[in-house]
Amino acid sequence: MFTLDWLCGQAAFIYTFNKIQPAVIVDRIVGALVDTLVPGRGAGESNWFWRNVRSLERESDRLSTELDVRSYLRDWDKEFPYLHHELIVRYIAGFLASTAAMAAWGQLRSMFSSKRR
Repeated sequence: MFTLDWLCGQAAFIYTFNKIQPAVIVDRIVGALVDTLVPGRGAGESNWFWRNVRSLERESDRLSTELDVRSYLRDWDKEFPYLHHELIVRYIAGFLASTAAMAAWGQLRSMFSSKRR
């Protein structure tokens, strides 16, 4: 027989798996990765000309790094079509939602069962 916390977890997984928009999450992950990989401001920005030149260099580095990351994702999807990167995001989000729902249900159950004693 199924327990109620298991059913709660399964319902949360199914709902999250179907309702999540993985493209938004992938875009944020790619943005964070690009921010980490591309260095920020540095030396050599003493006047307006060099600040603008450095800004152009930094933006072109960001764009090329983002295109590289997205091409790696496309290559991954071609090499492993049964394990698409957006499917991985859906599974991870569903797992987190299921775990949170089961933990919340267990906490609620323990709160109400301890009051009866």
